Amino acid sequence: MASQDFTGIQLRNMRDLERSWNDLTFENDFVFGAVLRSDLDLCRRLLEAVLDMPIERVTLVQPQRTGDISYEAKAVRLDVYAADDTGVVYDIEMQRLNATNLPRRARYYQSLLDSEQLDKGADYNDLPDTFVIFFCTFDPFRKGFRRYTFRQTCQEDPSIKAEDGALRIFLNSSGRKGEVSKDLEELLLYLNGGYHSDNSLVGDIDAGVKRVLASDELRRQFVVLELKLMDERRAAIQEGRAEGLAEGRAEGRAEGRAEGRADAISSLSALRDALVSVGRENELLDALDNQERLERLYEEFGIDVKADG
Repeated sequence: MASQDFTGIQLRNMRDLERSWNDLTFENDFVFGAVLRSDLDLCRRLLEAVLDMPIERVTLVQPQRTGDISYEAKAVRLDVYAADDTGVVYDIEMQRLNATNLPRRARYYQSLLDSEQLDKGADYNDLPDTFVIFFCTFDPFRKGFRRYTFRQTCQEDPSIKAEDGALRIFLNSSGRKGEVSKDLEELLLYLNGGYHSDNSLVGDIDAGVKRVLASDELRRQFVVLELKLMDERRAAIQEGRAEGLAEGRAEGRAEGRAEGRADAISSLSALRDALVSVGRENELLDALDNQERLERLYEEFGIDVKADG
């Protein structure tokens, strides 16, 4: 969006976003990704804390498909897409929205990583191990554990492991149960609002957040992205208002207007937040021009499109 195209509303939104920038924390997925991608040694140390094992080196993986990992069905922007010196591939995500589909989304992300890593005609044995890690600011399974780790095992005999190289970890910043490394314990406390300055990992992450927030270029990227989302959201609300007015003429103008606005604002706001949380905000604009696609997104994220406001 060119600067000369900004409206008065957009300029006010821009100022609000500029003011909010300095209040962002590591829990914000934009900041989370920026911190870890800009300091790969810090990313390595974070993975060591999560997995409780040494890692020599971490590099960023460049998707074979330009920019995002994109397929006809979906486009996904991974927060941090990396690999270590042994070839293990990692997707590291920050998750603030308590979406009920998180386990299935982790499954989908893992399938994307596999598709990226295996060339056509290659042997399946060439697939690297893939680890999908979600940092959650809520308890995704409501059992109080700090970490939930999933590998495939045989139900009839749990000692039999599938050994398919797939690992999924969901971290719960509010958890108190289960043994984790001291660094991970401190990191989860940090995500929950605590900060112990004597922990070097947390201290370095906090310093990384400050470096990101000091970057004019990253601030500009954040503002432009958020403005785009606001524009899409405003257009959708206007469309909902028009539909509400039309319904109001048939069943009572005032009631229709109120219901149309409430439905549009609550449903589209929830959808926008859900898409941003998983790095798929670019899907919203396309969905606004495709009612079937919009309904599929509502269903995917479990959003009630008949909210009463």
